[in-house]
Amino acid sequence: MFLILSCTIAVGTNFSQFICIGRFTAVSFQVLGHMKTILVLIMGFFFFGREGLNLHVVIGMIIAVVGMMWYGNASSKPGGKERWSLPTSKTESR
Repeated sequence: MFLILSCTIAVGTNFSQFICIGRFTAVSFQVLGHMKTILVLIMGFFFFGREGLNLHVVIGMIIAVVGMMWYGNASSKPGGKERWSLPTSKTESR
């Protein structure tokens, strides 16, 4: 049962990444990847015990989630993504 569940989740994850890859920026895609990692850790602790869970891991997960929420809030504001990008020089061909 766990093997089938794991395969189903893996296929769903790969399919969702395929859908997201063209719609988000590189940073947003990395933030989604980190959220996936945190969810995997939480589900692992939930299903298989809390053997590796300690205060440092919990604090790290909390910091990561707060950072993701902060990034989501900042990038959803008007000009949020463009505000942090590096200026590009446009050269005109004459």
